[in-house]
Amino acid sequence: MKVIILGSGRVGSAIALSLLGGGHDVAVIDNDPDSLIRLGGDDFEGDFHVGEALDPGVLERAGIEVADSFIASTDDDNTNLVVAQLAQRRYGVAKVVVRIFDPDKAAIYAERGLTVVCPTMRAIGEMVQAVDPEQNPLPVDREG
Repeated sequence: MKVIILGSGRVGSAIALSLLGGGHDVAVIDNDPDSLIRLGGDDFEGDFHVGEALDPGVLERAGIEVADSFIASTDDDNTNLVVAQLAQRRYGVAKVVVRIFDPDKAAIYAERGLTVVCPTMRAIGEMVQAVDPEQNPLPVDREG
């Protein structure tokens, strides 16, 4: 399976290395050339592309046109959302996963067909259950 990962911070690099270990064809895009170090430097067995993922040329060099999956894992919700939607709509990538920190945005884009991972909501849920295992944590009411 061909997987493209946007962002090679702690999360993106760990995902890339895990998928490579599972035998997948992995390409990573990051705008910082030094982030290759997190992937093992010259020993990285996947493809590494330096550039802005908002640039279709960078996505195409990474193989977006033949990708089976795309993961947006930068620390910027807006970048993740824009590029994930490009992967889904323009390039027809079958499985698009996006990390979104803002719970409100996460809910909206999950309804639009993206697979959303929201670390904020996961942290809230795990912390509430750590204190009260019987409680089923509900989304936080941010309006009141």
